[in-house]
Amino acid sequence: MENTNLKASLKEVGKLIKAKLKDGAKADGFKATGNLDKSFRYRVIEDELHLFGEEYANALSKGIKEKGKYSREMSGKLAKWAKMKGLRPQFRDKKGRFTKVTSRTWRNLGFVLARSIAGKSNAENPKNPKGGISKRFGYKGSGFVQTVKQQTQKEIKEILSAGFKKDILAKLDTIKKIK
Repeated sequence: MENTNLKASLKEVGKLIKAKLKDGAKADGFKATGNLDKSFRYRVIEDELHLFGEEYANALSKGIKEKGKYSREMSGKLAKWAKMKGLRPQFRDKKGRFTKVTSRTWRNLGFVLARSIAGKSNAENPKNPKGGISKRFGYKGSGFVQTVKQQTQKEIKEILSAGFKKDILAKLDTIKKIK
């Protein structure tokens, strides 16, 4: 069965979810570099909808699951983010003077930021066993992905049902014509 209406419905759902995710992230104030906003996209492959976005979108929405977990890759991305935000690493030498900004100081800044994010948990919020990114959400994530899911669930169901129904009726029409 050639589910053309279902595929069209999946594309419509993809557009809806993409727009809602962008709105949710923007409403929660997650717009530092614009990369998160641009990263939300979708693709329909056969009869499936695949959603894509930056890896850290889930961390912003859910928080970080494991306290103390951070990587070299995470610290590198945070150093890049800090540069884009206009932050500067300010480390002091043994005499108390600020050191020159080098690639090493940027790496160190990324590491410090990653360690801080991974370490935010019980000390800041005893009810939150997760590490987090945003202090304004209690270091546990804003939940914007879950909110989008709840807000669009009924509408998605209706869109997909209508598309699938059209495909079934079209298939029934071709069967009747054959007989």
